[in-house]
Amino acid sequence: MSSSEAASQLVEVKRSAMSHLSSSGSAQDVKAEVQAMANLPLPLSEKYHHVTAEAMVRENTAGNNRQQVTESMSRLVKALSILEKYGCNLTSPTRPRYWRSVKHNNPVFRETVDAMKGGRGVLYLYGYTNQQLDGLSFPDDVTDPDGDKVAAVTLEVMTLRLEMDMLIKGSHPHPELYKDIIPLVIKQDELLRDAVVILPEVERVEKVTPSPALPLLAKPDQGPEHGLPPKPSTAQCNLCGGVTCMICPSCGHLPFCEPCDSLFHRHPSRTNHKRDRVQKTKHEWECRSCTVMNQGSSVLCEVCERPRLATRPSITSVPSAPGSLSDTATEWTCQVCTYANLKPVVVCEMCSSPCKDLPAVPRSLLQTPSPTTEAPRPRPQPKPRVSLVIKRQKLMREDGLKLIHQIREAEKGGVSPEEVYAALCVCGGSNINPCDWLTSELPHLLDEICAMAASVQLNYNAGDSGGPDAVQADGQTPEQHSLNVTGGGIQLSRAEAKQAWLVAAGDTEKAVKQLLRDRQAKMKELRSLGFREEARCEEALRLSGGEVKGALSHLQRPLLEPFHQRIWTEQPEAPFDPQHPDKQRMCRRLLALYDLPSWGRCELALSLLQEPDISYSLEDVVQAVKESHDRDFIRRLLNNECPCCLGVFPRSKMQSLTSCQCSVCHDCFTQHFTIAVRDKHIRDMVCPVCAGPDINDPEQLDSYFSTLDIQLRDCLDPDVYELYHHKLTEHALRKDPKFLWCCHCTSGFINDGDQLKVTCPSCHKSFCAQCKKPWEPQHQDLSCEKFQQWKRENDPECQKQGLAGYLRDNGITCPHCRFPYALTKGGCMHFTCFQCRYQFCSGCNNPFHTTACKTAQCKFTGLHAHHPRDCLFYLRDWDPPRLQALLQRNNVEFNTDPPDGTQADACGVMEQKDEGGQQIDSPCGIQTQPGQAGLCEKHYKEYMVSLINGHTLDPALLYDSQELTVACGRYQVDTQKGENEDDDAHHARLLQKLMEVPLGENVPRVK
Repeated sequence: MSSSEAASQLVEVKRSAMSHLSSSGSAQDVKAEVQAMANLPLPLSEKYHHVTAEAMVRENTAGNNRQQVTESMSRLVKALSILEKYGCNLTSPTRPRYWRSVKHNNPVFRETVDAMKGGRGVLYLYGYTNQQLDGLSFPDDVTDPDGDKVAAVTLEVMTLRLEMDMLIKGSHPHPELYKDIIPLVIKQDELLRDAVVILPEVERVEKVTPSPALPLLAKPDQGPEHGLPPKPSTAQCNLCGGVTCMICPSCGHLPFCEPCDSLFHRHPSRTNHKRDRVQKTKHEWECRSCTVMNQGSSVLCEVCERPRLATRPSITSVPSAPGSLSDTATEWTCQVCTYANLKPVVVCEMCSSPCKDLPAVPRSLLQTPSPTTEAPRPRPQPKPRVSLVIKRQKLMREDGLKLIHQIREAEKGGVSPEEVYAALCVCGGSNINPCDWLTSELPHLLDEICAMAASVQLNYNAGDSGGPDAVQADGQTPEQHSLNVTGGGIQLSRAEAKQAWLVAAGDTEKAVKQLLRDRQAKMKELRSLGFREEARCEEALRLSGGEVKGALSHLQRPLLEPFHQRIWTEQPEAPFDPQHPDKQRMCRRLLALYDLPSWGRCELALSLLQEPDISYSLEDVVQAVKESHDRDFIRRLLNNECPCCLGVFPRSKMQSLTSCQCSVCHDCFTQHFTIAVRDKHIRDMVCPVCAGPDINDPEQLDSYFSTLDIQLRDCLDPDVYELYHHKLTEHALRKDPKFLWCCHCTSGFINDGDQLKVTCPSCHKSFCAQCKKPWEPQHQDLSCEKFQQWKRENDPECQKQGLAGYLRDNGITCPHCRFPYALTKGGCMHFTCFQCRYQFCSGCNNPFHTTACKTAQCKFTGLHAHHPRDCLFYLRDWDPPRLQALLQRNNVEFNTDPPDGTQADACGVMEQKDEGGQQIDSPCGIQTQPGQAGLCEKHYKEYMVSLINGHTLDPALLYDSQELTVACGRYQVDTQKGENEDDDAHHARLLQKLMEVPLGENVPRVK
């Protein structure tokens, strides 16, 4: 398969796997696709686009042998498995509860993912980019992870984990891809596959010189009888019979030499074949003198030091002294192993070979070695020889590690590696720490280098013959060099000397030459810039530490002194005149003073300022021109009408709230909210144009106040801003369930007790914490309902007031802040609490919305509320006899006659009236009717509705057909009449459906 085909197949398989993983989040659903991606013969850089696979494998597979590398690969597989689970959890439709964070205190995580190099990088790719004290998490503004990216990274983690697992098991189809990354594992696998099995029955054959009559012995091929498939012979080239250098797996493991491989695989159909180079094996050879097996690369025997091709030595008799029979009879040399036997034995003590040239000696002198009397000597072993290359590499490695340690220690103290190396070159033979040497001895050495350089320069100027060789720059003739040197003393700095010393790697003489060369080059550069006075140039270079830019600053400062004096004089700057005849001068001033991006923007700003009847300033035009180059758009930015004061302002001087799109000028914005904070309620701090947002929505109100605080911080006076925070605090306290309003005054406080009787800390008067009525001794040990009943039965004042007192006692209570009002509910049902500005219906306590509400199927955008069917809003349209019929149907008693002595011509119930633009509490004053308990018809209806609500009666029982249809439409009940359904059955079905809808949840129900 070609590389392009594999890449296209990878894209198709990855696209399919990403769709499956994104929809299910299960690793089993993409198991086949992951296996296919792992088997593709692509390099790691082309297969993995998100995960740095090559660096991850290289850094996490450290070890000195195959076993250590395999163990590290197993740990890498375990860590990748855990990362794979994290990715699957993020792509799953049902993510875990705590998917947003990863904790580091988990021991399994610390031993696997955290111990793996690159593990946190994979978590960053997943989206865990926010660093916490105990782990990683998604950023707060991220609601869901990036599904496509997480799926792609998870698939790469799965593929890498599977490839590592196959490499451990030895089943990877393309291990050559990891040959340079995991050499210990891959190379040993190749050696095991290329090894030749030597059968036990094959005798070792000594090497002989081949002849035409005797063919060379070849290695026996491993056949099926040995349990392995036959392999083609790799000893000779498949084409020319030469020495094999390459083996092509794509061509059936055919061997090729270098020229044949180049010609054969030049064909277009075979250019993409990947060949394996044949590893040259080193053979051992047996010494013909001492029979010791030596390495194939050695020339001399390691024991007897005879050449490799030397023949067996001849046996020579050992001369002995005349008359010494024992010497000639007992000492003899073995012809096989050349061992000198000192005893008269028949066989060799070393190799047990028989003695062939033993002279005739008496049998009494011959001895045979007995295993019981003397153990045979061990066979001589070759002495280990230490390779000089290995020794040199080991020494270089130790020196390198020592240098790295010294460099790291020096970097902690701010010393560069170049300084450490140069210091070691100077003091390397001693035990002095290079950092200490740099601190104590380097300044003196730099002064010495400067003095030597000055001396060399002085001698050269005086005509010393040794000077030119020391000072002459590379590639310059003496004539050219003499032009760069001037008379007089040279002034050098330590910074220049240190730089030259570092370039010379600590060599003092080279540093002197380098220092003089650098100074001559810098002087030449300064002269080319027009500074001819040598003494000033030398001094400027010394003051700047040899920096040309710093020297230029010192040299140019006297030249620029008149200009600086002129521009920094305290003279008023001339005003900008857009009508000035020199337009280029005005454009240059705009470009210099206001940092406009281009010359064209300067001309555009100047043309706008030259238009007649303009009302915007220069700063406004410049700010608008920086934002856009469109003239029409700039005019729209500069001309914005304030809806409050009708003035025209640029958009940069307009301010808007985050809750709406209205914009007003800064002055109107500040004035509106200053008056609202000082003189109005906190709920009146809304947009001055659209009166948004809806203050009855608690969630929207809290969000609005939090953003409004940021805008008011910069525009309000400190005392007004402090008052705003004080009102915000009161607003938050009212939400506390223990917060109580005093019924005697307008103060509020937190009640931590659990008793009914509470005392106001402001007016020091007591009242009931539950019913909010003034406290009386008879209320002790009685519930609020029983106390009200006792008052109606025993209190003459209460009996005298009749139902007017009953309506007053059961008046209006704000459902938001629970502030009580001794008022009736008749009249307008839209009630606004003056304590918290909450707008609600006094009959059902449901909120009034000033804008669109969140109720389904509601299309109203103005002031409206949603009333239940038992609210006074609907029941006030019923006649008193109809309300009485509903009460009688449910056996509820009600009053029709006033108490004795309470009959009056006008209704005395207190209610809130608007007189002169102010809300005033005053009696009703409407004419009463007989049979209505001394109340007007409006308040008598309110009394009967309170009884209906107190007993939770459903008024739908008395609905006629039209009322029933309207009520069903209000609650989205299907009113379509069925086939063959008469009116009574239709009415009964609708009534049953309507009564399934519950009554009002917030309706006051006081019996």
